[in-house]
Amino acid sequence: MQFRSLLSALTLACSLTLSAQTANPPSNPTPAKRAPFQPAAKQAPGAAPDKVWVNLSTHIYHCPGDRYYGRTKNGKYMTESDAKAAGDHGPRGANCFK
Repeated sequence: MQFRSLLSALTLACSLTLSAQTANPPSNPTPAKRAPFQPAAKQAPGAAPDKVWVNLSTHIYHCPGDRYYGRTKNGKYMTESDAKAAGDHGPRGANCFK
C-alpha cells in the first residue's frame, strides 16, 4: 500500500514539473555577439608603425592592426620592402603601405 502512494506522489510531482516546463518554455537564447578585434596591447619588441610582422613559417607578412601582427610564434618585424625582397608576401597578396 505504501508503494502505491509513493508511486502516485512521484507521478504527481513529475506531471507538475512537466506542466510547469511546457507552460513557460525557455526562450531560444541568441548567440552573444563577438567583440570587434582589438590589437594586442603589448607587442613583441621591435614593433613600429612602418614595419610588418613576417611569419617565418608561412612567409606571409601582417600589417599593423592585423589580428596576427606580432602574434605568430615564429616571426620578426621588418620593413615591407625587406619582406618582399626576402620572398614574403602580404595576406592574399595585399600591400600594407602604398
